[in-house]
Amino acid sequence: MGKRGQRGVRSLAAAVVAALAWAGVASGADVGANDDTGKFAPDAGAAFYADMAALGLRQTVVTVRWQPSDPLALGERTLLDLTVAAARTAGLSVVFATYPYPPREIEAGLARPEAFGAWLAELAHRYPEVRQFVVGNEPNQPAFWRPQYARARQLSARSFGPFLAAGYDALKGVDPTINVVGVGLSPRGNDRPTAKSNVSTSPVRFLAALGSWYRASGRERPLMDGLSFHPYPNAATDPLSRGYAWPNAGFVNLDRLKQALWDAFAGTAQPTTVDGLRLYLDEVGWQVDTSGVDAYVGTENVPVTTEAAQAAIYGELVRRAGCDPDIAQVNVFGFRDDALRTGFQAGLYRADGSIRPAAGEVAAAIADGRCLGAPAAWRPVRAVQGAARPVTRVSGDVVAIDLTAAEAASARVCLLPGAQTLSSARRVMAARAIGVACATASVAQNRRTTVALPRRGGAVTLAVRLVAETNSARTTTVVRQLR
Repeated sequence: MGKRGQRGVRSLAAAVVAALAWAGVASGADVGANDDTGKFAPDAGAAFYADMAALGLRQTVVTVRWQPSDPLALGERTLLDLTVAAARTAGLSVVFATYPYPPREIEAGLARPEAFGAWLAELAHRYPEVRQFVVGNEPNQPAFWRPQYARARQLSARSFGPFLAAGYDALKGVDPTINVVGVGLSPRGNDRPTAKSNVSTSPVRFLAALGSWYRASGRERPLMDGLSFHPYPNAATDPLSRGYAWPNAGFVNLDRLKQALWDAFAGTAQPTTVDGLRLYLDEVGWQVDTSGVDAYVGTENVPVTTEAAQAAIYGELVRRAGCDPDIAQVNVFGFRDDALRTGFQAGLYRADGSIRPAAGEVAAAIADGRCLGAPAAWRPVRAVQGAARPVTRVSGDVVAIDLTAAEAASARVCLLPGAQTLSSARRVMAARAIGVACATASVAQNRRTTVALPRRGGAVTLAVRLVAETNSARTTTVVRQLR
């Protein structure tokens, strides 16, 4: 780092200390960075972690992979010994992000949950100062877990579940106070088992499948103390306010993720955010333009935002996270950029070690501890989300009924004789009476589905019952008189 960079770090650190003294103890989520740079630095990361601490960051997330074909190995032991000590000397907590890798060995059947658990136990014994383990890394993406499907049936959640369970049990066996954070979900997936590339699973449907596996397994212990989620934007040019359509999710769609957790695990031994589970946003970042900086090589492969926009987004992200008591941590991915432009450039420091405007925004947001916006207060939704009132069109003796919802659902649509109330319509539909015209349909999220039914003479009542795809206990029934 040059003298200009050193002066910038010292002045920023002084500003952070002054702000902390003025603000008192900051509230909200702990902020850190997910970056392995320190692990490979000649000084084991001493300077790297000192820079992180100077901004007020609280933890560093360090990757430790388990190779199924060499299940007892810990090839980075020497590096980990040094970098864990360096991070703790700088005042940072160390989080281990652990997962089986590479996915081809999982697909080949070389990975065994019990072997993974034994490896995790050994890791925890060797590093008792590490109090938090993330178990899993984007198992809803084929880059980290394969196969995703088997004959169109969702498979990755069901095959990942035993590894998460084995990891939880092994770590709690070493020390019940270790914080086991599960899954490391990607924000997106295409849910297309026949896609030509990137066959993946959306986070909502992955959690639904994981919950189905968990309930069927008969397990009576939790899988995790917290959920790790990676709320990257769909594009780096997106503002923080732009999320995803269901069943994917970004930072502004965390209610959707909480609902998915509740749908999957409510009533089991696995807590949801309703009863104590917290969210760990362990990877998040907006990539920026690096043109004109000599430290970078290669050609950018994705659209990027400006450093000013990144700074504003990061400051807002930290402050909005502070409004949500369910968010435990926010970890920027990475703290310092990759020099190769085909890598990732979303850090608080550039590849040459110079400091970005985003660093100051994050430091200020940590220091003042303010909640930007209204405090979050989420409760489970027990109806089908975004179910719109059916729209009808009558043409001769046929009634066309348009159905829409903000999530996937199944529908039963009936034309009932006479004037029915909501309660009587429910009884008639449940009885499946002879002579009642009904049809069933699948309602895709955010798309119109049209059902056609024959209409007989006289007064009739349209009755529609929607059932959420991810939780059959969440229903919406509406009735409408047709004349």
